[in-house]
Amino acid sequence: MIQGDSFRLIVRRGPQPNQSYDLNKDIVTLGRDITNDIVINDPEVSRHHMRLTRGASGFSVEDLGSTNGTFVNGQRLSGARPMRPGDMIGLGETVTLTYEVMSAARPAEDAPGALTSPAARPAAPAPQPFVQPQPQPLQPQAQPQYGGYQSPAPQPQSGYSPYSPQANANPVGVNPVGEIGADYDPYAAREEGGSNTTRLILIGCAGLSLFCCCSSVLGLVLVDQLCLWNKIPIVYDVLRALGYVMVACN
Repeated sequence: MIQGDSFRLIVRRGPQPNQSYDLNKDIVTLGRDITNDIVINDPEVSRHHMRLTRGASGFSVEDLGSTNGTFVNGQRLSGARPMRPGDMIGLGETVTLTYEVMSAARPAEDAPGALTSPAARPAAPAPQPFVQPQPQPLQPQAQPQYGGYQSPAPQPQSGYSPYSPQANANPVGVNPVGEIGADYDPYAAREEGGSNTTRLILIGCAGLSLFCCCSSVLGLVLVDQLCLWNKIPIVYDVLRALGYVMVACN
């Protein structure tokens, strides 16, 4: 360690976390009693718990017969032990301290990143002139020959153009969708539709007449079988007017 380094204890766990105590004396005592150099008021800390003594390489720690013991990096002390930067000091089970060393400032010439005089700096190399490269002319590439045969270039067909009216004309005999052909007769279509309607009307009338006749005959048969002539006034009057004589039913 460099002469002039300073030491301190930092509370990591305990009544006052992150509290820092500078070790400015050659002998520093720590405990719960107010007569100690460092006072930590915690039930796990004894009245006079431990002592730190400065040496050539730093401080050493020693337990003063505390009830709950003094631990360094988890090991309980049984005598004096030299401290190293970063050691963890435990007081009982609830207080933990860290031993740290703050190094003194180095001389300016030895400090990293210190400025040096221009004479001590190495001379920078002279810049080289920039030479722009000249472009190389492109050489025509020869086409490969396969067995001495070279395929001829395609020739356009004479007399044909994809944009000519003949190319876009419709095929012969095919009418475009939605267009009316020359042989289309609207009156013939209308007459054909009218004849179909008349035929349907005639068939319907014939069927209705046949149904009415069958219903009438069936009704008369039922009236005769059930002897309903006298029970239906209208039928009775009509038959009498026609000259029919009603026979009483048993």
